[in-house]
Amino acid sequence: MTLLSVVQNVCLVVGLAKPDQVAASTDRDMLEMMRVANEVAIRIRDAEFDWQALQAETTLTGDGASMDFDLPQDYARMPTKASMWSSRWSWSLEQVPSTDAWLELQAVPVIAATGQWIIYGGQIHILPAMAQAETVKFFYISKNAVKPASGSNKEFFTADDDAFRLSERALELGMIWQWRSQKGQIGDDDEDNFNRALYTAMNNDGGSKPVVSGNGRKGFRDVKTAFPYTVGS
Repeated sequence: MTLLSVVQNVCLVVGLAKPDQVAASTDRDMLEMMRVANEVAIRIRDAEFDWQALQAETTLTGDGASMDFDLPQDYARMPTKASMWSSRWSWSLEQVPSTDAWLELQAVPVIAATGQWIIYGGQIHILPAMAQAETVKFFYISKNAVKPASGSNKEFFTADDDAFRLSERALELGMIWQWRSQKGQIGDDDEDNFNRALYTAMNNDGGSKPVVSGNGRKGFRDVKTAFPYTVGS
């Protein structure tokens, strides 16, 4: 389905005339529909779930000195369980939990026995400095949840033939809820319908599940070093 077909379905439910165009329309209702479509798309994208369609892999390459690296252009956030894997170590780099802990790593006379990383200031920071040609690979969640008819994925709907990369049913029901809510016409089931569609999309997705039952056995990748430092003199 395209943005136009989604909006046409929404209009039939909320009592608006079926439009022939959305993105290029100057009609007030269609201008609002465009805003609502992007708002709901972002809400679905930013739900507390690692959508498999939005997971992307990237690689950082060391030069022997740099410790600060720009985030990917389409970066939204890290997955719930984020690991970075270096060609230098046989285990994942340790995530530093806070900026205070990061400062401590630089102030206390200890030498990290593993790589360390943190994100702040729009960059990924890694200690120690990556060696020449060393690589670090990791997955992240892309903010580009819209697929155009041609070209690269993008963050917002801008054309009638754009498609949503996630659940179009959740998008449609979310738009109905949002439209009726802002018009003071919200029905008793509008929010519930959206939430059910969103949960169903999560449950059917190949990413991490919102509910996990049982006690899964931990693998090597779940094991962390108790004290990953070497005490200096």
